[in-house]
Amino acid sequence: MTTIKRIAMIGATGMLGIPVAIALMEAGFEVTALARNPAQARRALPAAIAVMQADVRDEEGLRAGLRGQHGLYLNLSVAASERKGDFHTEAQGLQHILAAAREAGTARIAYLSALVHDAPDSRWWVLSVWRSALARIKASGIPYTIFYPTNFMETLAERHNAGSLFVMLGRGHHRNYWIAGSDFGRQVAKAFALPQAENREYFVQGPEPMTYDGAAVRYARALHKSPLVVRVPLPLARLGGLFSRQLDFNARIMQTVLRYPEEFKAGETWDQLGKPTITIEQFAELRGAPATAPTGSA
Repeated sequence: MTTIKRIAMIGATGMLGIPVAIALMEAGFEVTALARNPAQARRALPAAIAVMQADVRDEEGLRAGLRGQHGLYLNLSVAASERKGDFHTEAQGLQHILAAAREAGTARIAYLSALVHDAPDSRWWVLSVWRSALARIKASGIPYTIFYPTNFMETLAERHNAGSLFVMLGRGHHRNYWIAGSDFGRQVAKAFALPQAENREYFVQGPEPMTYDGAAVRYARALHKSPLVVRVPLPLARLGGLFSRQLDFNARIMQTVLRYPEEFKAGETWDQLGKPTITIEQFAELRGAPATAPTGSA
C-alpha cells in the first residue's frame, strides 16, 4: 500500500478548497494545485503550495498534473450558470479526471460530496449529477475516500453576508451540524494519513446543531451588534428564478438544504479523523471579526 505524501488538488482555490489545501500543507503533505488559471491560484494559495496548469476538459493536461502524485483531492461543483445539457465538471470532467488518475497510478482519491446528495423526493438534475459522480468514483477501481458534509460556516460569510446585511432565502426548521472548513481540512489530512480510510465514506458534521436561521443570526451578531437580516420567501425566489438562472439555482439549493432532515451521523468520523471544535463565534473571529458571546442556537 502506497504511503501518501504528495497530493494533487482540483478545486483548491474555491471557498472550501483553500482551507483543505492549507490543512494538508500544515499536516506535512506536498500539495500541488491543478488550476486552469495558475496565476490566480498562486495569488490565492500559500507559496508552499505548488501550482500546475490543468483543465478538467483536457485529459492530457490532467495526466501531466497527476504524474508523480500519490493522492488526489476533488473539490468539484456545478456552477449556477450551467444547464442540464452542459459540460459539467462532476460529469464529463470527472470522467477525464478518473481516466487520467488511473493512468497516473493514483493511490487514492478523496472526494467532497454533500450530505443532501440523497435528499428524498428530489428530481432536480443537479442531485442526479452528484449521485452519478459518486457511482463513477466507486466503480473507477481507484481507492477512494468520500466525504458527505453538512453546511459549512463559510457559506454564511461568502453567500449571505454583504456588509451588515444578511440575505436569507427561505426559513430553516431542521437543525444542521455546521462545520468550519479548517476543521474539515484537518479531517481530510487525517484521512489521507490513515490506510484504513481507504474505500470509506465519512459523514462530516460540526460540534453543535442549529437551524440555518440560528446559525445565520449568531454569525451576524458576531460580526455586527445590530445586523439587518432580510428574508426572501422561497416561492418568491423561485419566481425570480424565471428571469435569473443564478437565483433559480440558489433557490433550489436552499430548498434542498432547508428541507433535509439532518441527523447526527458523524460519530465514527470524529473517532477516526478527529472531532471538530470551531464554533460560529470562533469562526467569525478567525475571519477578523470581533466575536460576541453565544446567544444560544435556534
